[in-house]
Amino acid sequence: MSKWEPVTFQESLSFVKKVKARDYMLYLSLLDVLNQNDQIPLQAYSELSLLFQHHEDLLAELSKFRPLPCLNNIYTHGSIWMIIFLMPFLLLSLVLALRSH
Repeated sequence: MSKWEPVTFQESLSFVKKVKARDYMLYLSLLDVLNQNDQIPLQAYSELSLLFQHHEDLLAELSKFRPLPCLNNIYTHGSIWMIIFLMPFLLLSLVLALRSH
């Protein structure tokens, strides 16, 4: 198993731009999933995997964002994993929303 490397802001921005350029409705669905605050990171990742199931290249790239499994399998909404997984996407959506205006 390879060592997990955090995704850079530039990689996150590139991924979101690819999704937006390919299919705007897919992009909106991506943002919708990421704005669901009641989901833990693995749930959000699973839902995103379903969204990208017909876009193999995007699905492969999405795997870089897969959250690490928690050893005790207990997540809380204030979990650091939630912040690590969702914050780059939320920041990117804000940046892209501001650029489009």
